[in-house]
Amino acid sequence: MNAPNALPPRPQITPGLARELASRIKAHNGSAEMLAVLRVEHPGLRLLICNEDDIPARMPTWLEHDGVAMYLLDATEHCVSLTTNEDRACGIVFTLLSGDDD
Repeated sequence: MNAPNALPPRPQITPGLARELASRIKAHNGSAEMLAVLRVEHPGLRLLICNEDDIPARMPTWLEHDGVAMYLLDATEHCVSLTTNEDRACGIVFTLLSGDDD
């Protein structure tokens, strides 16, 4: 029996897994359908796709692969936030890089 305030186990997020997911997201141009498939394949792992402009400019990218920048989600506190700490991560935010430097 679970304790009433027990947190679910944190998913294992590795750079290898992140690269695999990023390649699949890129191949499908960030489609909602691919995101839904990945969520089914990786239950408990929070996965989001957003625009580059939605990420704070000073937030360091955790990883980049195949034209996709990745940021880690931390939900250990009351509000979800971005982090670079893999030990606190519960999910990944993907942004398709535009390649524009304007």
